[in-house]
Amino acid sequence: MSNFLTVRDLVIEVPARNIKILDGISFSLQSGQTLGLVGESGCGKSMTCYAVAGMLPRGIVRTSGSVSFEHSGQTGAKSKAPKIAMIFQDPTSSLNPVHTIGYYLESSLYRHQGLKGSDARFEALRLLERVGIDRARSRLRAYPHQFSGGMNQRVMIAHALAARPQLLIADEPTTALDVTMQAQILHLLEELKAETGMALMIVSHDLGVIARLADRAAVMYCGRIIETAPVADLLQRPAHPYARALIDCMPGIDPNDLEPPAPIPGSVPLLDDLPAGCHFHPRCPRTSAECFVRFPAPATIGPVHEASCYHPVAA
Repeated sequence: MSNFLTVRDLVIEVPARNIKILDGISFSLQSGQTLGLVGESGCGKSMTCYAVAGMLPRGIVRTSGSVSFEHSGQTGAKSKAPKIAMIFQDPTSSLNPVHTIGYYLESSLYRHQGLKGSDARFEALRLLERVGIDRARSRLRAYPHQFSGGMNQRVMIAHALAARPQLLIADEPTTALDVTMQAQILHLLEELKAETGMALMIVSHDLGVIARLADRAAVMYCGRIIETAPVADLLQRPAHPYARALIDCMPGIDPNDLEPPAPIPGSVPLLDDLPAGCHFHPRCPRTSAECFVRFPAPATIGPVHEASCYHPVAA
């Protein structure tokens, strides 16, 4: 199967400050597949999403590399970017507070599907019911501040579906949601992907979310992808010490293992003050002299498993 999305050697910079936010990242995604981006805050996950969606903030530019799409069914024929929808971290602040939920959805339906009037209202009602909003007809007249965070997240998903996307980007879609609502949102995303066949990119610092939704995972650190692998391989046999450390931060469920999670020492360095060589070496227990000199090239760990490390944990 050919790749639906291909990102090659992507570099995103702030020219005014001479800062690289993303430094030569590469990955691919097939239709119907889910890619999970993991890492601590400030590692470049959200900026990767903005770059793929063509939504880079003002003052931030792509200086090299490419983001290309290939529609399934058009073998070898590159075309314009397909429809992309994005779910943002904070749904409440992403919704316009002066417009009703109905107006918000109907405007999107008119823009993307050409629906208006009763047709748009009927489809907006169907979308709200599809994402599990009770009393959907009366909710169309409500404003975002009258909804809970979980309900607003569902509205954001309904808004994304109005565009009939071929790629859905979910940036921390379960942030600040309680455990029950988080499970409902994840189940909804699973259903939608199965029904529509869309590709999904999901950003999360929660490896449990990635384990449930993603087929492949990319671990990011300081604007670089330092490990890519199928999710099962990453969780069972992480190769990069940073990936190993992220997994060790997770609390265990074995009642016979009462050891507390092990925190990662130090913090993510600032992008304008990155360490030379491997950026993780100040926090890494496996550091050697070469780690201080140059950033390691990706090394093959398995058939579809790579890690940029001189001393991988799993070989």
